[in-house]
Amino acid sequence: MPIDKKFYINTGGDGILEDTNEDDLRALIADLSHAPKLVIHLHGGLVSKASALATAERLLPFYQEAGARPVFMVWESGLLETVRNNLREIDREEIFKIIVKYVMKYAVGKLTDLSGGKASGRLALPNDTEVAIEFKKRQIDQVPFAHIEPSPTLQDLNDAERKEFEAELGADAEFQQELQAVVNGATPANERQETSKGITVTHRKSSKTLMSPEVVDEMVAESKGREGKGLLSTATAIAKAGQILWRVVSRHREKRDHGLYTTVVEEVLREFYLANIGTAVWGFMKKDTADTFADFGGKPVRGGWFFIQELGKLLKENRQMEVSVVGHSAGCIYASHLLKHLDWARRSDEHPLPDDFRLKNLIFLAPACSFALFNEVLAVHAGASLFDHFRLFALRDELESGYWEVPAVYPRSLLYLVSGILEKDGDQSASDLPLVGMERYYKAADVYRQIEVESIRKFLAQFDHRAEVWSEDDGGLGLACDARRHGDFDETIELKKAMTSIQHILQNGW
Repeated sequence: MPIDKKFYINTGGDGILEDTNEDDLRALIADLSHAPKLVIHLHGGLVSKASALATAERLLPFYQEAGARPVFMVWESGLLETVRNNLREIDREEIFKIIVKYVMKYAVGKLTDLSGGKASGRLALPNDTEVAIEFKKRQIDQVPFAHIEPSPTLQDLNDAERKEFEAELGADAEFQQELQAVVNGATPANERQETSKGITVTHRKSSKTLMSPEVVDEMVAESKGREGKGLLSTATAIAKAGQILWRVVSRHREKRDHGLYTTVVEEVLREFYLANIGTAVWGFMKKDTADTFADFGGKPVRGGWFFIQELGKLLKENRQMEVSVVGHSAGCIYASHLLKHLDWARRSDEHPLPDDFRLKNLIFLAPACSFALFNEVLAVHAGASLFDHFRLFALRDELESGYWEVPAVYPRSLLYLVSGILEKDGDQSASDLPLVGMERYYKAADVYRQIEVESIRKFLAQFDHRAEVWSEDDGGLGLACDARRHGDFDETIELKKAMTSIQHILQNGW
């Protein structure tokens, strides 16, 4: 039997109420009237509606056993399936494989060069057979060139090394043939595939590739501009590949790589395929988490705004109710906007939320929110307390980097994918954006010195109880977690120590 509507609120694009209407939401609030404890659960936004509702149904008894009344915000995007499908299709393209293998070949030579960039000869490169053998390891879930460690004297790629790489790639007949096929397959207009929310998930400009339309347009224009119209020019693609190699080496120098093979894949996708790897869906999904708390004159009704408005009325009457928020993955982005909206509501003379209201518990599970966003929340919290207690449950980096989110293509977790491709750093795709749920940004304090990262490290260190639980820790009641993958925290019933820890927190405190 599907979960009753009195336990969830469903929103669609722009955070507008979808399958839930205003009467449903008022009935939900009325049902909360005598609950001593309320938990607002914010699932990861990368799943389908059916998956989100299944998660809500599975977690309902966990919260009820803890004496809490849950409300699940269902705000699906289906991004994960989009990313997986597109990456699998991209990986079937020969042009993608050629570029990845060439960049890996030269990156291995550069990373293992012990001369500190002072050698007068050429880089010592693995041969093509070695590269092919390593590349095939993906089929058995082994990472190519996993044994490669950067030289302690590693320097940036120099001009001679880049020219050597570009010359060999440009002379490759198969590379030229595949580029010609991309150009020949170009169409006058973009073919677009959209989700039910109207978000474009693929922009196809050539029948032969999922390369970004602007990249295909560049290559087509370059070929048409040559004498003998239509003759292929590889200069654009070669220059882009050279830039990829330079960035791969640079990220290793700065210790901001995600492992050699993963970094190569990320940089190839960012340079050639950015329009078709889910960045648009991720951006719209994040926008929905903010827009749901906006009031545009009441119509159409934004789910988050209307819920907090009605909840504020209830809390005026039931001031003893404890309210907690649990967010998983992108649900922690939602939670961050919720907290900022609660602060605004407390300060508004027209909002019914009591001006002294604050959450009892804020609990993050594998948060996909950036340090920058959560630091904005903490800046508000420092001036006017938003919550009493905080705890973070997340994967240790060995687990985060130890499984294939997209088998045979991407050998790290979803958070690595978000950090390395989907997020933005300013107007550009990020290459290593710090996320609150990733242990690497806490451990490497010498590498990640951004103000927001240091601020959150200090925030977590200030508690007299443990604020962080890294799987697979078992620190006793309220401090245990057995998740081994990103989805395990609230999507896998067999692995539930994080949820039983949350039960303990709700029942007994910290």
